[in-house]
Amino acid sequence: MNHSNTLSEENFGTVAECSGTLVHIDNENSHAMRELLDNNTPLYPSIKYENLMPSQADFTSDPPTKASFYASFCQDIKNKLEKQIEEKRPAIEATPVYKQGKQFYDCIYNRYLKSPDTLLQHDIFQAKKEAGLFKFIAWHPHQEILATAHEDNQVYIYEKKDTAWTCLVLSHSKMEQITSLEWKSKASGTLAVACKDGVCVWTLEKTTAEKQPRYHPSASMRYLTHPGQEYISSLAWDPTPGSHLLAAVSAVSNTLVIHDLLLNRTIPLKRYGNGNILLRWSPNGKWLFEGGSAGTSRMWDTGNWTSKQIKNPPGLWIQAACWSPDNRTLLYSMCGKSDIHALFLSGDMVKSGFIDVKLCSPSLTTLTTESGIKTEVGGVIRDMSIDKRNGQRLAIVFEDSNLIALYTVKQVSPLNLIEEHMLLEIGYIRGSTISSDENGTLRVSALKENIKPLNLSFSSTFKDGALLAITWDTGLITFVPHIFLTDEAIRKRFM
Repeated sequence: MNHSNTLSEENFGTVAECSGTLVHIDNENSHAMRELLDNNTPLYPSIKYENLMPSQADFTSDPPTKASFYASFCQDIKNKLEKQIEEKRPAIEATPVYKQGKQFYDCIYNRYLKSPDTLLQHDIFQAKKEAGLFKFIAWHPHQEILATAHEDNQVYIYEKKDTAWTCLVLSHSKMEQITSLEWKSKASGTLAVACKDGVCVWTLEKTTAEKQPRYHPSASMRYLTHPGQEYISSLAWDPTPGSHLLAAVSAVSNTLVIHDLLLNRTIPLKRYGNGNILLRWSPNGKWLFEGGSAGTSRMWDTGNWTSKQIKNPPGLWIQAACWSPDNRTLLYSMCGKSDIHALFLSGDMVKSGFIDVKLCSPSLTTLTTESGIKTEVGGVIRDMSIDKRNGQRLAIVFEDSNLIALYTVKQVSPLNLIEEHMLLEIGYIRGSTISSDENGTLRVSALKENIKPLNLSFSSTFKDGALLAITWDTGLITFVPHIFLTDEAIRKRFM
């Protein structure tokens, strides 16, 4: 057993947080595990990626036609030609004519055809080759449903049923190079998926599902595009009740595109710039933050759709950002940096502007466990997520560490930050996997040291504190419940 706010041993995994103390255990028979079960602490089984079994749709019947025969014949010819070219490629590439032509092509491509450097530098556009890799993750706003984008350009929808997760899969030829996912906050089953050339908006009907992944039997998709809007980098739904607005930005265009799905119209808001990386809509719908890829970011007032520029440091862009539930504080970090900043909005945005404060800098450092094992923690920030329901927990994923930093978030006025800290470190989460057998018996084990976290997200439906979902580079999704007395519960109890 290891109840600790310090660094846990390598063979201990973090399974929960109880009132500011991380609970690390090495197996399901430990005393700490029995305490959690005796206190009815909800523990969520991990999700392990399983391949979708290939199956043919049962509602199609395509009898052979002359057209299909012709297409098959042409494909055979094409395959034979490609095979011959591959066999003779080394000899062709050795000829002087090929070398001169290659130099000319490279010159034209690099000068006129090559995508902007931002696309090549930012991790959401990097082609990751690891098997079983989940790229992005999004919690359903009202239910224990998790949407994940996989490297195979399919979206896996997991729903918790008792002690297991069922799985349904969304797939379409338009879903190429997925870069973002977001559920519509005021809907039961509307999911937007950002792709290379457009946005897929899925409407999901309630249906039965099984543990084995299969295609969703009652899903429909609407495809949204806009001229010049390629390499869609981020999406954001307007959380205002009754709104049907979906905002989208591109890494190659600085135009903010607003799709009105109710009136079936698209409104482009053009501004100068080199493209954008992310969008974050405030919980009350009043503010929309647009993170630029270079030069400037913008804060939009959605009441009149005016914006104010925020200068980025030279050569940097916003890597991760999240709104506090107070609707006035945006936490963010820059690409390649370990600093956590807070952008405070005070009064009228146009008149008073912003207050930008650096809260802390969890730089790369080496910590030692009680047994003397040294582990690197901190460093360049990869992703961050705040407890959407209460705003009292912040989790940070780093580029070069397999540990996740956890902070308590306090509501502090920017004028008092010199005397009072807004972020208080709780400790570091070490990965652990939880599974259950047919009898419901839980099995717990720590993840291996070389397994790294990729993304994380807090659920907005967990009532006893906060629930954190973490994706790992092996195709595993784990969960850490955080049980604490929320500010809302304190107000109800003592006021």
